[in-house]
Amino acid sequence: MKVPFIDLKRVAGLVHAQALEAWQRVAERTEFVGGPTVGALEAALADKLGVRHAVSCSSGTDAILIGLQALGVGPGSKVALPDLTFWATYEAVAQLGATPVLVDVDADLQLDLDELRRAHDAHRFDAVVLVHLMGWASARLAEIRAFCRERGIALVEDGAQAYGVEVAGAPVFAGAQISTLSFYPAKVIGGCMDGGAILTDDAALAGLVRKLCNHGRATHYSYSHVGWNSRMGGLQAAWLLAMLGHGDEIVRTRRADEARFRERLAELAPLARAYGPPPGVAGNGYLSVFTLERAEHEAVARRLGELGVGVGRVYPETLSQQEPARQAPRASGLERSRDFCRRVVDLPLYYGMTAEEHAHVCQSFATALRAESER
Repeated sequence: MKVPFIDLKRVAGLVHAQALEAWQRVAERTEFVGGPTVGALEAALADKLGVRHAVSCSSGTDAILIGLQALGVGPGSKVALPDLTFWATYEAVAQLGATPVLVDVDADLQLDLDELRRAHDAHRFDAVVLVHLMGWASARLAEIRAFCRERGIALVEDGAQAYGVEVAGAPVFAGAQISTLSFYPAKVIGGCMDGGAILTDDAALAGLVRKLCNHGRATHYSYSHVGWNSRMGGLQAAWLLAMLGHGDEIVRTRRADEARFRERLAELAPLARAYGPPPGVAGNGYLSVFTLERAEHEAVARRLGELGVGVGRVYPETLSQQEPARQAPRASGLERSRDFCRRVVDLPLYYGMTAEEHAHVCQSFATALRAESER
């Protein structure tokens, strides 16, 4: 049996026919940039994710960048962010001329609040990018929000991987000052091209974000800000609207498969450690995350390949290990992030995985891990 690390054809198959019909209508109305379908998507996102305003944009990276700019981040600003995240989080801060300050993660792989507090004492940053990583979120989300609010620190919540994540029974985006989404095709709710959205309850902030996404335009040929060309078109919006119609099913099945991996492979401890949502947080099944305690990941991956199972290492290195970030200020030695990246292995997890495929991955991982751990 062959099980790839990811298979987008199955989730795309849910909406293929519906999207083709919608694209015909969009094309006839020439909704190539903006338009009613984009507006419908934004309204659906706001309703589903527990926020008052959703503004679409051209990528999840742009969503972070524009969210930070809307909160006043620019040259001279200091912005705290986790060392364990995708490069776009760092990139957005640097592109605004601000200084990233790297902070380690906690045992749940989320931004470490205790280290964040110490970092603020040392660096006095102006903003924080809190990343809801791996398909779950911090159990201390309310505390992090309160910490930033009480100190007047702008907080952008990078929810690129977090559609469907819930904290204390509510969407993780609810109550955020500004949060962001990515619709990169491999996400839990993915588009047919790149795309993103910025979410907020603040009407004035949403208005500013919308201007910044459209070159800073105030009125036609009148510009109140230096903005960006970051707009979504009707073709992408139509695809995403169709995907949202299946969103609950997609999250439910992925969440169940991710939990089943942890349950079935619990017997592998202490050879491997499984990670998952902390108490009070419902994940979305974005990733199935393990670290190897004894075996080398290259050897385990090679054995899994021989058994027909594709594996990934979504975060093989931290931000601080990337050349442009090597001299960035940091709150600590960032040991937890680096140790995780040295040992991480991600198992296949995607919508439409069959019970037979799931069982084959579990059996193959156990076989490969035991074989390599005994060498």
